Amino acid sequence: MEHPLDKTLRLDMVPRTANTIYVKDEFVISDNLSIRVPPALSALLDKGRPTRTLRPGWMVFPYRIGFNAILFVETGVVDCVLNLESFHVEGRSVLLLPSATLLRELNWQAGTRYILIGYNDGKLFSGMNSRSAKILRSSMIAPFSIAMRKERMDRYLHLIEVLIHVAEGGPDYYFQDDIIRGAAEMMCGGLARLVVERTEQRTRIPRELAITQDFIRLVQAACLEHRDLDYYARELCITPKYLSRIVSKVSGKKALLLIQESVIAEAETLLKDGSYSVRQVSDLLHFPSPSYFCRYFRKATGQTPRAYMLGE
Repeated sequence: MEHPLDKTLRLDMVPRTANTIYVKDEFVISDNLSIRVPPALSALLDKGRPTRTLRPGWMVFPYRIGFNAILFVETGVVDCVLNLESFHVEGRSVLLLPSATLLRELNWQAGTRYILIGYNDGKLFSGMNSRSAKILRSSMIAPFSIAMRKERMDRYLHLIEVLIHVAEGGPDYYFQDDIIRGAAEMMCGGLARLVVERTEQRTRIPRELAITQDFIRLVQAACLEHRDLDYYARELCITPKYLSRIVSKVSGKKALLLIQESVIAEAETLLKDGSYSVRQVSDLLHFPSPSYFCRYFRKATGQTPRAYMLGE
């Protein structure tokens, strides 16, 4: 079902540059690996020191990402806020973003080198039936990042070079679809292995942290229809009292507040979009009535939905 938010970052909105390749409107590869990083800037990045912060001037946040995305960060740092979580993605890491992720903030350090692969549902990895593809699909329910060794990152860069070379050949390239799908299958296998390794590491994370992470992911997926703590406690097979205590201990915020923050983020996005009335936003967010939504919003933000919409 299409998400009610109209302000969606679609696949065709990825900036078209000399290093952006679209293939049959199914997926896009965009990178800046050809940029020359000045030696002084490169030395700062190698030492892990911060450089100038850059932001996309053409974007007015938040955006709903309308496609699946895989961001490889070769060097530098990318910082972003996705749904309720802040991500600090350093060099030789990959960030996986499932479709419908709410992008609330994005910036990166000068000198950062990256490759972005975006693909629509039903295409590329989504259409594969291999075990690795199933692992990757099942894991992409919420954004997450994974660090990797240099040799592994180099292998991904080589596979992406193959994809770019074949894509640039156009439809006349012999067996283009087969080669693209084969390279994508190899990449999918590598990513699935990273996911499995991450899962094995996660089993060693203290249970309280794991419960909190699972709670946040559930909230991101279900907050529009479920704003009561009982629902999330049932899903996690624990009592609401225990869930509340653990989440507060680990995150420093009450569980109900995290649910509220997620709902308000959705509400602010719809109100700021300007395409909906307060009543329509109330309906889209499954509130029982516009008046209840107004009270809920005002209690959380200190202003009415209409005042927020008008920028008062």
